[in-house]
Amino acid sequence: MSVDLAVVRFEEQGTAVKAYAAARERATGRYSISSPPRWTQDVGFVERHHNGRLLLRGMFAGHYLDVDEGDEFSQDGAGEGAASGGIGGALLGPPGIAVGLLVGMFIGAHVGSSKEREDEPQALAAQLRDAVPRSSSAIVMFGQAPEIDELLAALGESPDEVIRRTLSDDEAAALETSLSSAPHRP
Repeated sequence: MSVDLAVVRFEEQGTAVKAYAAARERATGRYSISSPPRWTQDVGFVERHHNGRLLLRGMFAGHYLDVDEGDEFSQDGAGEGAASGGIGGALLGPPGIAVGLLVGMFIGAHVGSSKEREDEPQALAAQLRDAVPRSSSAIVMFGQAPEIDELLAALGESPDEVIRRTLSDDEAAALETSLSSAPHRP
């Protein structure tokens, strides 16, 4: 069965989430709380900051993502930097230790690599960088055509642009490979 992709773009950061919330509120009014429309559970949100970094949150082709490229803080690096700075600062006495700990922690946190950072699906992120301009946001949905039709109908005229197409089998396989490390919805 074919998979469609819809990228629903908005001019400003945060606008996609607000438009989704309004559309969901309108759509769920027609359904019971226990069975909202499927499209309300199958969307992901993309924000592209002015510096070009992406924030991906939500469901992308059945996988949950929470990736923030702006999250460059390394706890491991901060710890190592603080220890090194504290040792170096010991030569200057107690005030030097305090300054060394702070400076070392700051430098280590931003320069060190982090093991905790989430794996980013590189292929998906590259395509989304091409589709979502800087300082804007988007709702992304992979699904069957009728489900995407429901999403677009619920959003009405609010999107600034809609990109929609059917993925080839090769594209769908590449997407699944890119998302293989992300949690999959049962």
